[in-house]
Amino acid sequence: MKIEDRLVDDAHILLHPIRYRIVELLAEKPMHINEISKAMGEERRLVSYHLLTLEQYGFVSSKYEISEHPKSRGKAIRKYWVNGKVEDVISELKKKL
Repeated sequence: MKIEDRLVDDAHILLHPIRYRIVELLAEKPMHINEISKAMGEERRLVSYHLLTLEQYGFVSSKYEISEHPKSRGKAIRKYWVNGKVEDVISELKKKL
């Protein structure tokens, strides 16, 4: 696959309105899915679908942590954050435009 084709594919994934909003939120701070859903006003299931896509394409990473939140203390929750690939793709897009 040519670099230009990969850039188009990555841009298509990243620039979907819901996925882009998720990336914007995660760029501010790592969050778990319930925080993201609440901040966006979207169903957890929809956010989960888009997080999975972002993670498959390398824009987002995650790991399980033990919650310190009073309501969920001691439970394993998955925390998500953005990778450097987001900035790389945006930078490449700016060069091409």
